[in-house]
Amino acid sequence: MSPTEIPPTVILGLHGILRRHPWLDRVVERDPESSVEEDVLGLAIDRAGAYGWQTVSTWLSENGQVTAHHEPTAWAQEEVGGDWTDDGRVHQLGWVQAGVLGDSVLPGLPVRPIALVLSETLARVGEVTFTGLHALVPLRADERNTAFHQTELAPWFGLADPDARHEVVVTVSGRPSACALDEDGVVAVCDTVRDMAQDSVTHFSASASAAGLPPGLELDLDRVLHTQGMREVARFGCRTREWSPDVAVWLLEMVADGLRGAGLSTQLVITVSLAPPSPAPSSPTSSRA
Repeated sequence: MSPTEIPPTVILGLHGILRRHPWLDRVVERDPESSVEEDVLGLAIDRAGAYGWQTVSTWLSENGQVTAHHEPTAWAQEEVGGDWTDDGRVHQLGWVQAGVLGDSVLPGLPVRPIALVLSETLARVGEVTFTGLHALVPLRADERNTAFHQTELAPWFGLADPDARHEVVVTVSGRPSACALDEDGVVAVCDTVRDMAQDSVTHFSASASAAGLPPGLELDLDRVLHTQGMREVARFGCRTREWSPDVAVWLLEMVADGLRGAGLSTQLVITVSLAPPSPAPSSPTSSRA
């Protein structure tokens, strides 16, 4: 990638319900020109640096002279934000927008490390009930194949309660003009995920009309410039032994690998979320004359 070329963008957002610690306002200095969400979530960038993930340009100086200059090596940080409205409803609690580096030290797109530092930052703020995540992923045919890394994680996620059951929905959205995912492609994605996940994810399947599956994460795709014009093109359902941002990212990355293997090379939005609970059956009623 040339120095003047704009890197492709990845956006990752975590959704859920946040109950802020009662002491939070006592330790966070408020900046009148920004929100408390932006101020605190900015710490995720510092947290990334603690893991050795350089995401911003930095200069070190001594006695007025620049002694070292570091450029991003993991991803190029662009924006961060979130919505901590305290109303007991699901909100996008934190999101990061970043440029994808062609020579990144990471094996693939920076989805997993971004989700990690966002999750850790939100955990410092309060109690999080995680309901799902979404990511704008720029699939490219020339990307490094990460299927081996996903397969390696199957035993990790298999180390979980075998009796636990979490119903999960995965959706894929793209611009119809650039995302021609036919039935054969959907089947190929299912086969890819089943092969990589082994027994750690079960019942991974798709519904051609999506009528047989519950809805996924609710997103207003036309509200964001990068996703305007995108529409859902595929919906999958599966069952996992645990529910966490970690396993949600794993599902997202496996589906992305499957889509790339099916020949897609475009910008897509992938969501992973808990299926809404089925409504309880209504009790029969009787009436008296």
